[in-house]
Amino acid sequence: MAKDGKKEGGSTTVMAIAGLLGLGALGLVYYFHDQAGKAEALLLQTKDEYRQMQDRKKIVEEWVRKNKGKPQAGKDEGDMLTFLDRKARESQIPPGGFTVAKNAPATVGPWQESSYTVTLQSEKKDSPVLRNPVVDFLGKVERERRSTKTKSLQLTFAGNDFKTAIISISHFLPKP
Repeated sequence: MAKDGKKEGGSTTVMAIAGLLGLGALGLVYYFHDQAGKAEALLLQTKDEYRQMQDRKKIVEEWVRKNKGKPQAGKDEGDMLTFLDRKARESQIPPGGFTVAKNAPATVGPWQESSYTVTLQSEKKDSPVLRNPVVDFLGKVERERRSTKTKSLQLTFAGNDFKTAIISISHFLPKP
């Protein structure tokens, strides 16, 4: 072919294109190999987390089986007036300014509601009812007895703290 005046560049071009395609294919193989390695590492991590979850689940199931039928701490047991008084003492509310009055019970749908009015008043005119103990008291009451909710708050402020706080708390139990 060289004698006819044509150059032999065609085979070199074909070889260059084939080389580029080979490098592209090699790049794709490397990319997919890297992706497969990442997926495998993620799968192993997920399997390990699943095993740990199963172990924790067994511990919880065993605890539930062992404590089935036993009364749980924090259940609605005991007199509500005593409970409110105890939580007020735990929250460091001074006993002189803390009074609780039981209101008439009411029926709300399938629930029996017992409501209480808690009045917090400063013992002296100069000393306000501190805000943090009141907030702590409300948090403890609602956290420890899930069926007890704060119904209303009437707050009279004295600066950043309270002059008086009148709190309505409702305790709900299923109707007998």
